[in-house]
Amino acid sequence: MSKKTILLCLIPIGLFLINTAHCYPTSTNTIVKPQVTIIRFATEVYPPFTTIDANKKLEGFDIEVAKALCEKINAKCTFSENQFDNMVPSLQNKKYDAWISAITIIDKHRKDNALTEPYFSSTAQLIATDATVFNAAPVEIKDKTIGVVEHGRYLRFLKKTYGNIIKIKVFSAREDALAALNNNSIDAVIDDAMVIKNWLLSQANRKKYRQINLPAKYANLVWHRYGIAVAKDNTKLLQALNNGISLIKDDGTLNKLIKKYFAK
Repeated sequence: MSKKTILLCLIPIGLFLINTAHCYPTSTNTIVKPQVTIIRFATEVYPPFTTIDANKKLEGFDIEVAKALCEKINAKCTFSENQFDNMVPSLQNKKYDAWISAITIIDKHRKDNALTEPYFSSTAQLIATDATVFNAAPVEIKDKTIGVVEHGRYLRFLKKTYGNIIKIKVFSAREDALAALNNNSIDAVIDDAMVIKNWLLSQANRKKYRQINLPAKYANLVWHRYGIAVAKDNTKLLQALNNGISLIKDDGTLNKLIKKYFAK
């Protein structure tokens, strides 16, 4: 078991601690080389985890994490853009070796895939305009209309946590939800805290908006960890990726990437 390594990530909603002492194998272990010399990663565009530039080149936090761990395990990596709904079949039919796309480590994703140890964690926030003053407590958010992405992880959370005291408006895309907020047709949007922060940084009129933390008892319900998905039978690649994650934690590479993307 490796020595305790505490990774600090300063984000708007507070200070998150990731203790890797009980998650990763020691970096002094023999590195397990993957079965392939080239690891074919797939990802879905999801800023700031994965972005695409004017030249159609994939970039972002997840891409840099994958490149760093590939270097540690002496493997070359390639990246392809795809739709998240294609993850399971594309791993099963060996079209791709791994998926990295802010994939939450939950039973739903473990059902058909193997997932690495976590390399990042986050929670949810609300974003509203600065013309409002409500917070996320039930008494404050009552009768408000909250926008949420249809295939995101927060629709069930809203229904379970707030029930009928709020109105929920479902959108097919994040951009549509934020446009509705901008047009004042909804009161707030719920999303990953890091995604909200990244979006705000891209807005010239960012001071028009405010981020709303969830009450602690609710924030813990949607606190999530991200891992890399591989086919269930690809155990050697899974172990190699876990070793790579452990190594980029131990040498500070992962911490530097977290600061680069999330501590602005």
